[in-house]
Amino acid sequence: MTHVRITETLTADEVEAVTALAAAARDADGVGPLSEQTLLRVRHGAPAGTARFHLLYEGPEPGTGKPAGFAFAERAADPAAEPDSAELVVAPDHRYRGHGARLLRSLTEDAARGPRVWAHGRLAGAQALARAAGWSQVRGLYKMRMALRDAAGAPVSLPEPVLRGGAGDRLAIRPFEVGRDEPLWLRVNARAFADHPEQGAVTLDDLRQREAEDWFDPAGFFVAEDAAGGAFAGFHWTKVHADGAGLSDSEPVGEVYVVGVDPDWQGVGLGRALTLVGLRHLRDRGLPWVLLYVDEANRAAVRLYESLGFTLWDADVMYAPPA
Repeated sequence: MTHVRITETLTADEVEAVTALAAAARDADGVGPLSEQTLLRVRHGAPAGTARFHLLYEGPEPGTGKPAGFAFAERAADPAAEPDSAELVVAPDHRYRGHGARLLRSLTEDAARGPRVWAHGRLAGAQALARAAGWSQVRGLYKMRMALRDAAGAPVSLPEPVLRGGAGDRLAIRPFEVGRDEPLWLRVNARAFADHPEQGAVTLDDLRQREAEDWFDPAGFFVAEDAAGGAFAGFHWTKVHADGAGLSDSEPVGEVYVVGVDPDWQGVGLGRALTLVGLRHLRDRGLPWVLLYVDEANRAAVRLYESLGFTLWDADVMYAPPA
């Protein structure tokens, strides 16, 4: 018998149990089952009314022992316009008992309209669960990688960052300053990702939570500042994964975490220039690899990364129920 506890807040014991469950699944599958945003929600909580946690327990008594499965749903701001976005994971030693289907049903019954669920990596179990439920892919997120060392172990050569149309005379690319640049960054991020359902909705609290993470390093967070008015024209936020992120067993690796360009500054090569500034930073740190995530529908960005030497490595898939 299984029971699902649905709540907007987690106890300290539940936070510890969910974190451990996610870590066990990552070790077993080779890919993390929950996004960074979800893990931050688990650890720090979410604003009231914006999220729901689903904890699945085995046994006759509801909510006892450690959860055998977990799901998280980020509530849509306007359920009539868009569905909830969710993720789920089942503990490795509790699989093949129908728990994935039970969590999927719990997410669906609790949502105002059919939710959409992310599956990280192209894992056979996730694909089988989607097929059995009659769900299909509605979005894909490419995971790409590039070596920062050549076959001999030397740092790779990267092009010089170049801006067109006189933009280089107006823009200065510099590291982010904590405590000063947050409002300017939030504005350019919202403008750059106005049509992006996750990144464009980042708040000051979300930003501060990331600034408090062990991996955060303002020296690898680059902003392009307009000398004329001080506004940001774009940015490249890099990240370093101390655990190797599946690319290295012994060394940290880098990530093109987020690149954004204000619509008013598109067409001058700013996205490419910012990407190169960040790649050079990660290379000069001596890292062997860099990875990134990009929406497969964003063909311009995919082509840009391919032109720099990135290749497809894996993919995340968002599934949705039949209309």
